[in-house]
Amino acid sequence: MHQIKRWVLIGLSFSLLIMAGCGGPKQQATSQSKQTEATKTRVFKDSAGRKVRVPKKITRIAPSGPLAQMVLYSSVPNKLVGIASAFPDDAKNLIPKKYQKLPQFGQFYGKSSTLNMEALSAANPQVIIDIGEPKDSVKTDMAKLQKQLDIPTVFIKADMNSMPQTYRKLAQLTGNRQHNQKLAAYCQQVLKHAKTAREKVKDQQKSIYYASGKSGLNTNAAGSFHAQIFDTIGVKNVVTGVTAASQGSGTTVSLEQLLKWQPDYILAENKAVYQLIKSDSSWQQLTAVKENRVYLVPSTPYNFLGFPPSVNRILGIQWLGHLIYPDVYQLNVKQTVQDFYQLFYHIHLDDQQTTEILQNAVR
Repeated sequence: MHQIKRWVLIGLSFSLLIMAGCGGPKQQATSQSKQTEATKTRVFKDSAGRKVRVPKKITRIAPSGPLAQMVLYSSVPNKLVGIASAFPDDAKNLIPKKYQKLPQFGQFYGKSSTLNMEALSAANPQVIIDIGEPKDSVKTDMAKLQKQLDIPTVFIKADMNSMPQTYRKLAQLTGNRQHNQKLAAYCQQVLKHAKTAREKVKDQQKSIYYASGKSGLNTNAAGSFHAQIFDTIGVKNVVTGVTAASQGSGTTVSLEQLLKWQPDYILAENKAVYQLIKSDSSWQQLTAVKENRVYLVPSTPYNFLGFPPSVNRILGIQWLGHLIYPDVYQLNVKQTVQDFYQLFYHIHLDDQQTTEILQNAVR
């Protein structure tokens, strides 16, 4: 009896060894694969609250659209594998050629998405980054895009007041900490000064009108996304009591309304509008025109007021603040522009280039 039990135990042990031998390598391989993935990747929590597994070392990044492109170009230009759209024509002599030659992917968001999935996938990014104001569907959108391309996709919030946090978040994600901390500190200092200055001028607030469109009668009304910079520096947007539109051509007004509002300053979107206002007799009825308080908004490589509304507005705060309230924004505008371009756009401007950018934009 004992002999039988002994042989039964030996048989069971032998069977277990065979089973272990058959399943072991596969299980070990799976375990090793998971361990390898864990050592090469990490979990990043994006601004939408999504936990996304990304490479520990990120060297290849794709933007989801123009706003992301602007911020990423300032943050990690050497890690971009492509761009959403071509750089503006008037900036092509300033932006290094290697970035202009990057493949274009189009944009994920917009009235009609132009994102080229094949081109984006072919560029082989390690992560796709969407940057901007959070849409209600952003969490679902990012998850869908990630599933379609099988590439980690993250969202990082960015509006004018959160730019310091945006760059700190990018530092966590991309590992480019030193430069991003400089960008964050710069933005924070500008926003902090703007808040202090706004308190100082609240009892002597000036008014302003932003002229755009062929006739100069398209604008961004108070409350619109693109007019936020006026609130930031403490200047009154004369276009109130109308529907604020942040898309398309903005809000349309009449010259009669402008004559009633009589803004202290007029800002022209481009050279054509600037020349129209300065030369058209109908505009001469406005005090701001008579007294030469019409200025051209600098737009190389991007409009200082925020078209598109990205980190360019940080420079716009300083330029417009100094233009309207020089006593509280005591700065050297040319030097400020040169410093910003060097830090954020990686462009070294000489004095002649700076003068051209600021033509008809300063007192």
